[in-house]
Amino acid sequence: MREVGLYEAKTKISALIEQVQASGQSIALTKHGKVVAELCPPSRIRPTRGCLKGKDFKMSNDFDQPGLGFEDFFTSELTPLQIVSESKGKYRTGKKK
Repeated sequence: MREVGLYEAKTKISALIEQVQASGQSIALTKHGKVVAELCPPSRIRPTRGCLKGKDFKMSNDFDQPGLGFEDFFTSELTPLQIVSESKGKYRTGKKK
């Protein structure tokens, strides 16, 4: 992979892009000798927009059944956490009156 400094890259960006297009090879961009970015050709695989449009997407036939898997959340008994969160107690805000 060819390495090009950032200063040279910003002055010759058009030529570098043409080289990447023509050769299909990536060019590493360096700053003080360390690679900080890579100029590469676009991938051939285009992502499918939206997860429902993918050919591998499958949905269960019973996906819209009420309460499926949430039975524990709809019991008639209140848990200690629910009792505390639903109590109408007085709360201090930190301000002195």
